[in-house]
Amino acid sequence: MTLKSIDNRKASVSKLKKTQDRNLAIEQSFYTTKLTEKQKKFVSLIAGDLSLIEAYEQAYETSSTKKVMSISANALMKNPKILRAIELKKVEHQASKTIALEQQKLHMHLANELMELSKKVEDEKIRLRILEMLFEISKKITY
Repeated sequence: MTLKSIDNRKASVSKLKKTQDRNLAIEQSFYTTKLTEKQKKFVSLIAGDLSLIEAYEQAYETSSTKKVMSISANALMKNPKILRAIELKKVEHQASKTIALEQQKLHMHLANELMELSKKVEDEKIRLRILEMLFEISKKITY
């Protein structure tokens, strides 16, 4: 893969991220502006895979009984604005995962290209610089 194709891939990832961020911001502001701070926190916790009771307990900072929290959380889940906000939050999480995965792929590709290049380069200064670049990329790669 050439440097130009790598730059194109970087630009594509960046453009995808900007478009998704803009679209999510527009939708989120439209649907969630009427939610209270506690409702927003509840939505985030539910989208983060907490149970209804756990999410309600943390968002509303309550020590009510489990039964009362369950009734209240279920009532919130009947609110269309809450349901839409949860959908949006889940889409946001998925978009973030997709972007992170694409960045991981790009980092891995760059690391592989640099490894191949380091085998071909004779100049020790250039080889050292390649190794420094590999080290920087390795910090960004998660396994």
